[in-house]
Amino acid sequence: MIERLIKIMTQLTKAKYSIFNRIFNGKLKCLSRFSATGVINTLVDFCVFTICESLFGIYYTLSQVLGYSFGIINSFILNKKWTFESETSNKKVYRELIQFIVVNICSLVTTVLCMKFLVNTFSINVYISKVMVTLIAQVINFSLYKFWVFS
Repeated sequence: MIERLIKIMTQLTKAKYSIFNRIFNGKLKCLSRFSATGVINTLVDFCVFTICESLFGIYYTLSQVLGYSFGIINSFILNKKWTFESETSNKKVYRELIQFIVVNICSLVTTVLCMKFLVNTFSINVYISKVMVTLIAQVINFSLYKFWVFS
């Protein structure tokens, strides 16, 4: 499924006069691709989070861990193959994967702690707090992916 998504996204960005070509292959190629990938990851994360928390009644912190985990699996594949176009040997893939996991564990811990703080201290709705912490995590993740993981 992810391979098909990458193929579709690549075809959209290669059309000569397409707006997608200008956005995803222009001066801000890396940032725009990261943003599009982030939207897809966030959708995956929110869907899994919502299914776990609302449908199955799983506590919101565990739902956050599950949603985030599914999002980062998708994120590694799309960011490696499409956003940063990393062509690496199998040996380097393992290093990238380990670094990617480290970045995301730090990001996950930060999001869970911040969500707990926002929900418990300020009584902010779980979904509003999730949006807030997701925005913070994106800034951190992009920087570390670009300059450390896929550099």
